[in-house]
Amino acid sequence: MDETVIPWSRVTAFMRRHTHDVRNGLNSLDLETELLLELAPEGEAADSAGRIRKQLRGLAQHLRGLAALFQDPLPTVVKTPARVLLKIWREKHAALTPAPEVQWVDELQEEEVNADVEMMATVFRELLTNAAVYSPGVPLTIIARAQSGEVTFELREPKPTVIDVSTWGQPFSTTRRDHYGLGLWTARRLMAASGVSFVQSYCTADNCLLSRLVLAVV
Repeated sequence: MDETVIPWSRVTAFMRRHTHDVRNGLNSLDLETELLLELAPEGEAADSAGRIRKQLRGLAQHLRGLAALFQDPLPTVVKTPARVLLKIWREKHAALTPAPEVQWVDELQEEEVNADVEMMATVFRELLTNAAVYSPGVPLTIIARAQSGEVTFELREPKPTVIDVSTWGQPFSTTRRDHYGLGLWTARRLMAASGVSFVQSYCTADNCLLSRLVLAVV
């Protein structure tokens, strides 16, 4: 069956317009709950208005996160020691609850790379979050090495069966088990914007999904 192909520029314009409209509606409702709390500062009505306000603000936060996925990344690339990036990845791992088991392999020396540190932190969080969801309870391995003028950060996820990664990273891909959907696509966009190469493959010898981030040494 043929599918209609919609240009990505139209999708992003649609999302920006409608998330803006929904955000305005949520702001209006938030103001209404504030008025209710002033009229009924105590009792069951106040408790109910407080719960509604909490839910509205939670929805607004989720909406801001969704809208951010459709904004063009604007990287600020600076020279950074590669070990700093590895340290950030460790910090993002430690902040996860629960954090997946990770074996860290640091083969770096004093290499420096050009990177947007904030974007890379987001990428690291996305990759670890996806791994925790789609490889639950599986020990991961993260290897950082330098070779032939490049620094490579490699995430290894054991998988029980062979997987096809050829369609991964496309926007609105399904997020079924063993499929990484919109989160991976977001990471891809951030890496592309900051000049980081990203390659995924399945290693049949080790039964692992390999995710490699490659940066040039400067």
